[in-house]
Amino acid sequence: MKLKRIFALACVISVTVSQAAWADVDQIAVLTKMVKEMEQEMGNMKKVIEQQDSKIRQLEIKGPSSESAPQAADGGPAPVMTDKDFEDRLGIALGGSNKWIKDLKFSGDLRLRYEGQDFTSGDRTETDPRNRFRFRLRYGFEKKFNDQMKIGFAMASGEQVGGTNVDPTSTNVTFDNLFNFKDIFIEKAFATYTPNWAKIGPVEKLELTGGKFTNPFELGSSELIWDRDVKPEGAYEKIDIRLIDTDNLNLKAYFIAGQFILDEDATLGSPNATVASGDSQLYALQFGVNPVFYTPFLERPLDYLSAVSYYNYDNYANNRNFFIGGTSLARGNPTSLGGSQLAARDFQVVEAYNEIAIYPYGLPTRFFFDFAVNPALSTQANQSGGGILHSNTAWSVGTRLGQLKLKGDWEARYEYRYIGANAVVGAFNDSDFGLGHSGKQGHVVKLAYMITDSLTLAGSMFFVDNLNAGTGGVIDQQQRRFQLDLVWKF
Repeated sequence: MKLKRIFALACVISVTVSQAAWADVDQIAVLTKMVKEMEQEMGNMKKVIEQQDSKIRQLEIKGPSSESAPQAADGGPAPVMTDKDFEDRLGIALGGSNKWIKDLKFSGDLRLRYEGQDFTSGDRTETDPRNRFRFRLRYGFEKKFNDQMKIGFAMASGEQVGGTNVDPTSTNVTFDNLFNFKDIFIEKAFATYTPNWAKIGPVEKLELTGGKFTNPFELGSSELIWDRDVKPEGAYEKIDIRLIDTDNLNLKAYFIAGQFILDEDATLGSPNATVASGDSQLYALQFGVNPVFYTPFLERPLDYLSAVSYYNYDNYANNRNFFIGGTSLARGNPTSLGGSQLAARDFQVVEAYNEIAIYPYGLPTRFFFDFAVNPALSTQANQSGGGILHSNTAWSVGTRLGQLKLKGDWEARYEYRYIGANAVVGAFNDSDFGLGHSGKQGHVVKLAYMITDSLTLAGSMFFVDNLNAGTGGVIDQQQRRFQLDLVWKF
């Protein structure tokens, strides 16, 4: 373009000069003025061309961009905004609430479920089949104030019986009661302190938490002991330790101590009692090791977890401390003294959990084995009507193929469980495994597929035999339960 403009000006000058040769003196003066004006215009055009060339070179250096660079009032480039300037401007725009929004994390999920149940015993008084539609809604946040302190709060759906929520193992709500409004409860409210001063030597982290929180003992346990909806109340301490860290072996260990409140308002138990029983607490300990190591047979490392737990349910089995309002949470644990005592008299459960994760052909695969025993079982609990032995042992074995993370991922699970009636506390283990939680054995099959990154389709099947059938008024021998879920995470 620059060459074309120069060529055009040269032509104009040439024509002008040739005409001037035939003109008189006055015309020469006019032409001289015209030439000077053209020279000035050419100078201005030269400046414009130089500016355009400079901008082109800058764009070639920066690369393509969809936005033009900010400019100052004088047309030059604007100064770069510092982080402090940005925070100050954001704070003014938000009225100071930016300090609260920073490190604030919201999360939740909605689950829609169809559930069908079928029972069999050969008795005409057996429980009738049931078909129901249910939902679960959970929503909450965590606020991190710094790298040492955070708080959390969450709400969840649930159902009441007699004006009280009587199921710590379920956040489901059944579609029922003539379109009546549904309940929402506080699921979590906690504070966590992870002091930096505790990071000494092999100690990676010390975690101190109080309130109502996600169960820390799920780490080295299965639903043989804990339903995943249970949220303990009280306090716990957890310490993570790095023992070995090499190219081929990474060995970590952890220790958890929990002090949980079960029942604070002690009540009179049996009709003959004259003094209220003591309050009930749960004191729990768990120690685990987690070696991750490479083998010459697999491309990815083996991830192994072994944990031992001890649960002391202090005074839980006595004088109706296992009641919520007027509802018993014995749930498969046999009772005595008119239902005011648990026949086991005491629960001091020891659990051993082992899990290994491998990746054959890139497929995430996990195997686990969980065993629990209640050595504190009273000798009086070993017999009941019909001479049935109520076992104090429980165990489960299972596997999981695949892993749910992103759209297109799938997962399949299988598990077999045997839960003796006096082995574990029936109030807190898996609520879907039969009616009564404990005193059961059977199979669990689960399949799931991620339709999108936030939407999962899942199905579950439970085939459960009742170990207590024919005793204590227990009728049903077997329960078959089928569930179909759609879960949205947000």
